Amino acid sequence: MAPINLDRWDENRYRELNAYFRIRIKTLLESDPYFKEILAQEQGLQLQDLVNRMTNADQVLWTEFLELDQLKLHIDLQNHLEGKGMPFAPQRGFGNNLFNSEEESTW
Repeated sequence: MAPINLDRWDENRYRELNAYFRIRIKTLLESDPYFKEILAQEQGLQLQDLVNRMTNADQVLWTEFLELDQLKLHIDLQNHLEGKGMPFAPQRGFGNNLFNSEEESTW
């Protein structure tokens, strides 16, 4: 496993990509006939199915988002272990939810 490089953490970019993919995935699910059929048949849908149907540009952005998400998880776990911030809670995850609405919150 490669060492974690926390210098790459960019909260603003993470939030930007998170919001982008929240909309992008919703759009794919609502507009792609392939997904409509799977959902209508109540078959299981995997995240990788969504990623595979994204454009190449979106797949590159998705990879960037996953890297940032891994850094965020590392930071959240470290803060939790050191007793910093709000403790983990299953309903809200790590940290304090400082967002004003569901649209601003991250997944």
